Amino acid sequence: MSTSLSEELGSLTPTFNLALGIGFIIVGTIGGIFNVLVFSRSTLRKTSCGMYFLIASISNITLVITGQLPCLFTVSLTSLLTTFWYCQLRVYLTYCSSLFTRSLIVLASLDRLLLCSLNATTRSLCNVKMALRIIRILKLFSFILPIHVLVSNNLHLPLRICCSDVYWLSIYDIIYQYIFVVILPSGLMSIFSFILIYRLRSQRIRLARELRTRDKQLNWMLLSQVLFYTIFHLPVPISLTYIRITPSLISSNYRITIENFFSFLINTEIIYFYFSMTFILNIIISRTFRKQFLDIWKKINGNIFQLKHITRIVPFNPPTLIK
Repeated sequence: MSTSLSEELGSLTPTFNLALGIGFIIVGTIGGIFNVLVFSRSTLRKTSCGMYFLIASISNITLVITGQLPCLFTVSLTSLLTTFWYCQLRVYLTYCSSLFTRSLIVLASLDRLLLCSLNATTRSLCNVKMALRIIRILKLFSFILPIHVLVSNNLHLPLRICCSDVYWLSIYDIIYQYIFVVILPSGLMSIFSFILIYRLRSQRIRLARELRTRDKQLNWMLLSQVLFYTIFHLPVPISLTYIRITPSLISSNYRITIENFFSFLINTEIIYFYFSMTFILNIIISRTFRKQFLDIWKKINGNIFQLKHITRIVPFNPPTLIK
């Protein structure tokens, strides 16, 4: 029974890799493009929070493609698993993009909190020019902080993950995962969100006059992303810690196969649920986002109809000569 289950799980891993990878690339890319189109509209682009969401949407597309496309090649070309591209550069770019996106959502949370302040000077900090300056600094920071993966990562083939064999670097990576993937992003987003909810409730009457419907909808989109992010990112550092502290334990083949399968799902696939599904989450949560998306969709359909009408072949009737 255990042998057959182990064989089934072993054969399911490439299938899951292919199916989930293709799904994430399709949904994440198309959804990301729609996110970019919606947040590029003047209604949302003129707000600092909308600018954070716009850049985060572009980063999400980069993250999904860089993280998932090389994994699809390994289904049929296992030699790619050992290349520098797959095990070091891919992971580095994934770290950079995910750190950049997470930081943007944290900044969006802070932006919403400052906007709900009764102090006019504090609210004046929430402008697009300031947001663009912060984004430039944040982008540089996101490329510097995860630089350790370029020099330390090696392939662990049974688990199909890349991590360091150097003890202190692996410990640093685990600490990095806990601090910059879970504790800081989730903690700061949760703190900012709780304070935001408190302010909205305690100052409801006055804030209702000052906050536009657009800003309220951005608040709800942000709160939903905070919850969604925490749910799908918390298992990652826990799994890496388990991998690091249990390699010397004697385990049966059955247990090793199950551990490898779930480690593959958690470390390679589960985080992409968040980055791929943000468009669907925004559609469900925000009425303003739905309205903007429907306007874009109608324009796209209208342009397609006009293109078909223009390119339609019209019979040519030669002019008749009048005698």
